[in-house]
This record gives sequence, structure tokens and C-alpha cells, in this order.
Amino acid sequence: MRDVRHATRRLVRTPMFTLATVLTLALGIGANVAIFSIVNTVLLKPLPFFEADRLVGLWQTAPGVDIGDLNASLADYITYREESRTLADVALWNRAAVTITGLAQPERLDSLIATHRLLPLLGVQPTIGRPFSERDDQDGSPEVVMLSHGYWQRQFGGDTNVVGRLITVDGMRREIIGVLPKGFWFMDAPHDLVLPLRFNRANVRLAGYNNQAIGRLRPGVDIAGVNADVARMIRVAFGKFPPPQGMTLGMMEDARLAPKVRPLVDDLVGDLGKSLWVVTATIGIVLLIACANVANLLLVRTEGRAQEFAVRAAIGASRGRLARDVLAESLLLGLIGGAIGLGLAALGLRAAPGLAPARLPRLDLIGVDAATIVFTLVVSIAAGFMFGALPVLKWSRVRLSEALKAGGRGGTAGRDRNVTRNTLAVVQVALAVVLLIGSGLMLRTYQSMRRVQPGFTDPATLQTLRIAIPREVAADDASLMVAHQALVERLASLPGVSSAGLIDALPMGGGDSNDPIFASDHTYAADTIPALRRFIRAAPGTFEVLGTRVVAGREFAWTDIHAKRDVVLISENFAREYWGSAAAAIGKQIRSNPNDPWSQVVGVVADIRHDGVDRRAPSTVYWPLRDTRAASYMLRSARAGTGSFVAEIRRAVAEQSAGAPITQMRSMQEVYERSMARTALTLTLLGISGAMALLLAVVGIYALISYTVSQRTREIGIRMAIGAQQGSVQLMFVGYGLTWAGVGAAAGLVAAVPLSRLMSALLFEVKPLDPLTYAAVGVGLLVAAAMASYLPARRVTRIQPIEALRAE
Repeated sequence: MRDVRHATRRLVRTPMFTLATVLTLALGIGANVAIFSIVNTVLLKPLPFFEADRLVGLWQTAPGVDIGDLNASLADYITYREESRTLADVALWNRAAVTITGLAQPERLDSLIATHRLLPLLGVQPTIGRPFSERDDQDGSPEVVMLSHGYWQRQFGGDTNVVGRLITVDGMRREIIGVLPKGFWFMDAPHDLVLPLRFNRANVRLAGYNNQAIGRLRPGVDIAGVNADVARMIRVAFGKFPPPQGMTLGMMEDARLAPKVRPLVDDLVGDLGKSLWVVTATIGIVLLIACANVANLLLVRTEGRAQEFAVRAAIGASRGRLARDVLAESLLLGLIGGAIGLGLAALGLRAAPGLAPARLPRLDLIGVDAATIVFTLVVSIAAGFMFGALPVLKWSRVRLSEALKAGGRGGTAGRDRNVTRNTLAVVQVALAVVLLIGSGLMLRTYQSMRRVQPGFTDPATLQTLRIAIPREVAADDASLMVAHQALVERLASLPGVSSAGLIDALPMGGGDSNDPIFASDHTYAADTIPALRRFIRAAPGTFEVLGTRVVAGREFAWTDIHAKRDVVLISENFAREYWGSAAAAIGKQIRSNPNDPWSQVVGVVADIRHDGVDRRAPSTVYWPLRDTRAASYMLRSARAGTGSFVAEIRRAVAEQSAGAPITQMRSMQEVYERSMARTALTLTLLGISGAMALLLAVVGIYALISYTVSQRTREIGIRMAIGAQQGSVQLMFVGYGLTWAGVGAAAGLVAAVPLSRLMSALLFEVKPLDPLTYAAVGVGLLVAAAMASYLPARRVTRIQPIEALRAE
């Protein structure tokens, strides 16, 4: 404690040194604490379920049809339940949006559809009522529903007698049987309702791979073991269930299904982990630069106390005692910097909800918790030891006699001390170059993504919204499409609207429906399945409102919809692949199943990047929109996004289709930006770390030249007294700074080569060794180093020679 009290007094007596050091550390530690909080919440914390480490996602691959992640079918689910040797429990689940009517205003709610074992498998029980039973999974059983705690509170005021009441879900009366516990969420998505996933086993085939399966491993089973078991069960399922109608078992075998089981947390995180670990490493480098900066400051400070240490050693103080003195000061600085950094991180994390477009899992849970505080303490102590150890090591090699003789004012810095400070400056510059190259590569990636033509035009003037036509408005399929046509025409008549259309899945909106396609003029070997193509359902006007070019043929007409004509549109890349050109595709016939009628290609449209600008445009088939209650409407208008326009849309929908709920009211620009949100987030975080690294490196060069200048003030006075010009003296110090900055930049450029290769998975149309990025970073840093060297040199050369000589 005495060491701490003495260190505190010394820091108080040197406020400028203390302030500079603490702020440097606070920035470095605060950035690391903020990123740790995000990484810990998103990647490291276990899922909030019973023995979450035993939960797995039961995926498959189908390399025969080029599918890397294949969902589960009912045949898979039944086989897993009845045949597995490694799974203690299995459930099937999916998501859907449903319409609630009859309570107040119609609502469109997110629902979780699951088999009866999902909640028990997760270790979740309803707080009121009962869970689903096996009977609830069966077709023909009573219609039931469970409520989330939030919806129960919001809609029913927390009424404990809600069990047994009936609500209308998608036009069907369902009995409320339970209420889920507060805070329950599944796969980072809030669900207002949970509905049973029902099926008739007699009708199950090797088809419908559109659900997700979750399993709980038996004790002692690992991922390799369950993958081997799933591989066995794929063959079992092929023997238990028939193939889809029109398909053969040989076709299913041609898909070459294989297991791809993974921890459930991987399903939640996806590929986000790559970006977060890269950002974590870069922020850690910022802290290293900050520590090098502070170590340089402490070296100067320790050298200033050299005589004090020598005198104390002469009267009996041991080197260990003196080392504790220096370390106490550095640890105190580290802890103060850590405390302020924790505060800065807490403030920064308040902006976490703004990261929603990047789809960070468990976003609401990101914040300062006990683990974050412990991390801050550990990092603060480690940083204190890191930058405090160097002055201790340097001092331990100094002889007492040398320290006592060094009290004269006229000496210059020793060679050994200069080497240490120069090395620290080089390290800072090298690390800064590595971070700046990472930031530059991500900036180039973002620019490349911005230059990509997504397949639609001017998204800022495209208003989108999701509308579900209630059964009360349209009871059957024929009246349903009449209602859609009437509504889209009503919206098209709004002031300022130039065109309107509707589609079942917006480009970049997350839709991913795929099926095989057969062409009438192509031959297929027996028991082979053609490649899968993206399936989207579109209505007349879709491509006009999107601004997507019709390359050949025509768009759909409403007569195609109402007359149920067998017509289809295809993407340009599909036409080129099958028939060589768009024009040659017109009049060709395709179908998705050998039992289906042929549909004639009447139009070819330009490719659309449905999966995001960083993904290739999928080869797509556009079927006529039919039998679809919920669709995405699109209105082209310069008024898109304005409050008055949104209000007019809502009034028009209420007048035309009373009771139709509206959701996802947003511009296409928001959808477009959301597709790049993770890249933008990575760019922002790397940009911040790069800017901090550059600032600290420039400060390090500035400090190096300032100290060198201060130690050579007498020499400068002599040079100027005998006729040296200010410019030549300034150039000497600028050259000195550039020499060491150049060494650091060269080392950083070399070190960045393997590290930038690790970032290749995050880059888009940019090479890891992008010459423009490397050149820009190298030149930019040298320019900044030149300015940092010039300022202290310019200041000292303005001193009169006589004053410089007296300064010693």
C-alpha cells in the first residue's frame, strides 16, 4: 500500500504525463472491453437452455445438387426419433408469419411452428397451462396455440385465466393452452405465438426439406459420433419412405445426401464469428500499440528519475524495491486507464441496438456484466505489467556509478536508450500499418459492393410493405388473386406512384426456395436429378417497378394469373446456361417435377442478386403468383419513406382490404443496406481501430522526435550558431523520423501479407494483396510521420542559438 500511495503522489505531481498516459490506456482498454462484451455475448456465452452444449442442429448436405446446407424433412424427423443411437431427443421447427383477427386491430405476428418435443428438449416449460403433446402433432387434432409472455401481457393484460380462450389465427379458431416463460426466445428471434407442426405419417415422403431439426446428444456422444449415426439413418429413411411423386429413389440417391451436424450455437452465429474474431485481433493490436506508447513515456520518466534511483540504491534500497516502485506506478496507471476504459465501453455499448441491421445474435444482451468487469481488470493489470516491465528491465542493467555521473545537463541520450525508444516507435508503426491495411481492404470491399448492380434500380424510391389478405376478404384462391390485383391497382393510383407490383419474396429479403428444373428439350439419364434453381413467385408489374430489364419476351399479365396459364419467366443466367441466349429461351418448356404440366417460358429478365450484392445472382425461375395470402408490395415513388406517403398507403389498404395487416413497411434502400450491414459493421470497427492505431503511431513518432530534439538542444544551438539554416536542421530531424517510420512501415507491410490472407473470406472482388491498399497505407503513414517529425523540429529551430546553449 505504501508503494501505491507514493505512486499516487507522483502521478498527481505530474498531471500532464498522467493525463496523456491514462487517456491512451483508456482508449486502448475501452475498445478491447467493448469488443469483448460483444464477442462474449455473441460467441462465447452458452445458449440459455438446459445443458446447451449438448444441443445440435441436424443438417445435411446434398453435393449432387450443389446444396451445402440442406434442411430437414418429416421423413428425417421420424427416422431420427425412431432409429437414432446417439440422440436423446429430437424436434422439428420452422417459422411463419400469421394473421390474428377478432381481438382488436388485425395483427401480423411472428410464430414458431414446432413439434411437441421442442420445448422439453430445450428445458422450457410454460408458466401457465400445458405444453404441446404428441397428439397435437397429428393432423386432425384440435387447433391449439401457445402465447409468448410478451404477447400475453400486451394483448391480454397478463390475465391468468387466458387458458381455454379462443383466438383466430389465419382465419382459424385456436384454443390457447399455455403461456411461455418471460424472456424465452429461440434462435435469436422473438415469437409471439407457438403453433404445433402437424403431419400425417401416412403421407410422409422423402420430400419437403424445408424445416429445421434440433437434437440433444446422449451423454458422452460427440459431433463425429452423431454425424456417423445420421449417415446411417439417411440410408434407413430411404428404405422407410417413398420418394416424392414423379421422382425415383435413384434420383434421391443422386443428390448424395450426407450428414452435417453442428453445435446449435453455430446455427445462431453463422459466419459472423469470422468477422468478430478479426475485429477482436485488430482491437488487441490497438492495445499493444497503446502499451508501446506508454512504455516509451515511462522510459523517459524513469530516465528522469535515474539520479533519484541511484541515490536510493546507494543508501540501501535494493533493485527489487526500486522495481516495485516503478511497477506500482505502471499498475496504478493501468487500473485507472482500465476504469475509465470500462466507462467508455459502457457508453459505447449503449449504441448496440444500432447494430440491429447487422443481425448480431443476442443483441439485447450485449452490455457490461461480471465477465466484462473481470476481463477489464485482467487486461488492465496485464497492460500495467507489460508497459511497466520495460523500464524495470532497462533500469536493472544500469550501474549506480553511471547513473550518478549522468546528472550533468549536457549529455545526449545513450545509444542503448535510443535503440529501445526507436524500437518501440518502429513496433507502433508496424502494427498500425497492419491495422490500416485491414481497414483499407474492408473499405475497398465495401466500395466494390457499392459498385455492383443488384438487378434493380434506385432502391431509395422503392417503397415496400408486406400485406396478408384476410380470409374474411378472400375466402378462396380465385378471390384471393382478385383481391391482390384490386389492392395493387389501388396503391398504384396514389399520388406520386409511377408503378406498383407484388412478389412473394423481395430481392435480398431472405427468401431461399429451391427446386429441380426439367427442360423439355433436354435429356436426363435415368435416376438423375437436375440442379436446383431458385423459385420465386411474381405478379404482373414486378419487374417494371423493380427497374429490372426484360431481356426478351414479356412480363406476366393478370390474365395469366386468373386463367392459371402455364407460363413462366426465367433469369438471364438461367437462359444462357440452358439455351445459350435469352432470345433462344422464349417458347421453351420447363417444369419442376416429372408429374407436373410443362410451363412455357414467355420472358427472360435480367439477373437479380437475391442473396445480397456479395453473392452471385442465383439462376432463378419466376412462377406466376398464385394461392399466396401474404406478399410483398412494391411502389415506385419519389415520396418513398415519407410519413405522409406511409399514412396514405395505410388508408388505401384499410379502404380496399379492411382488416389486412401491414408489416415490414420500409424502403428497398433499407433492404439493400441490410444486405451489406455485416460488411459495413466490420468496416466501421476496423476503421475505428485503424484510426486509433494511426493516431497512436503518429503520437509515438512525435514523442520520439520531441525527446530526441530535447536531448540535442545544445547541439542544435551550436549548429545554428556556426551557420546552419533552420531548414537543414528541420530536415535532419524529419529524415530521422522518416527513417524509423519507414522501417516500421516496411515491417508492417511484410507482416500484413499473411494476416490479410486470413481476411480473404471477408473480402469481395478485392485481392488480399491489393497493391492500391498497400501503397496508399504506406505513403499515407509516411506523410503522417513526416508531419509528426516536422512539428517538434520546427519548434526547436525557432529558439535563438544563445537560448539553446543556455538550455544545457
